[in-house]
Amino acid sequence: MKTTKKTAAIILAVLFILSMIPFAVNAATHKLTVKVGYPNYTVKVYQVATVDATTGNYTITDNNAPEAVKTQVNAAEKSTANLFAALENQTTLGYPESGTLTTTATVQQKDFEGLEPGIYYVKFTSRSSTNDTAGNSVVVIDNADVTLDIKAEGKVTEGEAYVHKKIIEGGQEVTKTTTGNLADDSVQFKLWAKITGSKTNKLANYEIRDLMDAGLSSAAADLTINSVEYEDGTAITEYTPTKPTGYTFAIAIGSTTLNSDTFYDHNQVVVKFTTKLSNTAVNKTVYKNHDDLYFKNKSDQESTVNGDDVEVQTYKPSLKKYIAGGTTPLKDAEFKLYKSDKTTVIGYGKSDADGNVAFYTTEGGTQLVYLKKGTYYAKETAAPANYNLNNSWIELQENDTDFVYTANAYNTPVKLPTTGDAGTLAITLTGLGLILVSGAMFVVLMRKRSSK
Repeated sequence: MKTTKKTAAIILAVLFILSMIPFAVNAATHKLTVKVGYPNYTVKVYQVATVDATTGNYTITDNNAPEAVKTQVNAAEKSTANLFAALENQTTLGYPESGTLTTTATVQQKDFEGLEPGIYYVKFTSRSSTNDTAGNSVVVIDNADVTLDIKAEGKVTEGEAYVHKKIIEGGQEVTKTTTGNLADDSVQFKLWAKITGSKTNKLANYEIRDLMDAGLSSAAADLTINSVEYEDGTAITEYTPTKPTGYTFAIAIGSTTLNSDTFYDHNQVVVKFTTKLSNTAVNKTVYKNHDDLYFKNKSDQESTVNGDDVEVQTYKPSLKKYIAGGTTPLKDAEFKLYKSDKTTVIGYGKSDADGNVAFYTTEGGTQLVYLKKGTYYAKETAAPANYNLNNSWIELQENDTDFVYTANAYNTPVKLPTTGDAGTLAITLTGLGLILVSGAMFVVLMRKRSSK
């Protein structure tokens, strides 16, 4: 009996102790996993409404929400699509934030834990600069965890940004060419780049950038922007030539164009420009021209896409002057350099003590002539003293190793008669004959006078 009373006392004591502990209800919470699948995006999760687990009634979390949103939350027959449309039209969101996901190259998803049952709005607040589309979502959490894979659902897509360059030569697009520094010499380049962004992710900046080696001229008198247009040939009239750090120049598309839907209806921007060799250009050097694409959206997400290199080289014309029959250099022979028509003069030169002839753009000038691939001729205009003029056309030969056009030229000395040879004897006999004839005529004349 005592044992029973003792046991009952212990039970009563335990119940008393338990009654002193506050009763706590652990409301069920769940996890929302959001997957974006790309870097450089920011996603926020907003709690739009809570739900009463007993009654199933929803309560909106922002009393200042638009009536369209309240109507959809309180509707007896709820439509996620209609609620989504109402939220998309809301400009300012006052709902509690459940967290933020900022994606990087290595982090592209996040678990939002401890979420109460209810309605959540998953919204992109920042996009990558290469984004084409980014769709927001409405998620309903009832009594289980939820995974929202935005990329897998096709709600976020990325554009493929690219930029390319070619040289336009004879109607063809090539990656290498040669040019000279004559008045009519120039090189035309074509740059084309993908239009990034979209009508819902418009750009703040879009620049096709160009970097030329020093052998290509950036002087305003030499560099000409021929056209800026879309891939279909429609002209883009709002652009500005700029000079970003590290580049020769850039074509920056204007803000009005970037804010228009028309820009994003197209696929590419195409730029064509021409330039010439600079005064510092020399042969045997490859001059590269490189392009990049830079763009930034209104979320300040920016990208630079690496482009292509094209190459330009030039040839130097020269002659070597020798005395005919050997390799003895000959000084002071003067030449003119001609195009293939043998009429158009493009250079002037004079052999030095070593027989070398360099050609200059003007007579007596200091700017060397440089040539593109072609056919060229030289002709001697003045021979050195005591040498015969070489009046033949001399075709210069192409040397692709040293990037020169060159040839050898020869002069023969003027030949004077020497004492005792046949030439001298003929002259002597002729002279004596003239003297004898003159003497005979003189004698006859004198006799006639005497007879009178």
